[in-house]
Parts: sequence; structure tokens; C-alpha cells
Amino acid sequence: MAVTPTFSLKVIASNKVFYDGPAEYLQVITLTGSRGFMAHHAPCIVAVETGTMSIVKPGGERETVVVSGGICSCANNRLTVLVDTCETADEIDVRRAEEAKERALEQLRQKQSVGEYKMTQSSLARALTRLEFSSQKKHYI
Repeated sequence: MAVTPTFSLKVIASNKVFYDGPAEYLQVITLTGSRGFMAHHAPCIVAVETGTMSIVKPGGERETVVVSGGICSCANNRLTVLVDTCETADEIDVRRAEEAKERALEQLRQKQSVGEYKMTQSSLARALTRLEFSSQKKHYI
């Protein structure tokens, strides 16, 4: 049986280092869609969008989390992902996400500056992603 090559992966959220170790594969949502990374990927820097991120660890164990906004840098067989938030399905507070969704929807109904409108859209996207992920968590495990 062939061994899948690995790369060094570090996932850092604003409040914690989520993962620091070897990985076989990483999938993130970028501005242009879903993007996958494997060992010896070409150097690049991409913007990470709010959505799910999957890590395949050595041995094939997959861990899927929900992340919001950030960047992913790849060079020299090392990937670093810096995101605002990174949460497992168990860490998501569904009630809090529902409240954030309702607040964002109410704010969208009010007159706002362009900057405020974009911030509200971002808040709504995070809340909806958390709710969808928590309701679908059985599919990601």
C-alpha cells in the first residue's frame, strides 16, 4: 500500500491555533470557488471565504470545520491558513447563530452606508454558514 505524501499545515484562527501538523489534503472555499491542496503544491496565496474547510490527516482521517474570512499561503510544502474564526460542529452555538442571523436580516432592512451594508452581509453569511454546517454535521463526520 502506497503512503500518501504529506505537507506541513498550520491553521490559525484569531483566538487559537486550530491545527499544527502534517496533512495529506486541504480543501478551502476561495473567492473563485473550492480549492484543494496536496503535498508539493505550487506556491500561492489565496483569499479564504466563509464556508467549510476540510483537512485530511495522515491515515485518511478527515476533519471538517467552518471558517470565516482569511488567507491561505502555500510555499515550500508548507501551508498556513489564517482565518477570523474556525469552529467544529460541536463548538457552534445554534441559538447564537440564529440570533446573529436575525440581527443581520433586521440591519439589512435599515438604511446603511456601503461599508455597514458589506459588514452586515458578512455577518449574515457567517451566521448562515454556521447554521447550515451545524444542521449538516452528520454528513461531515
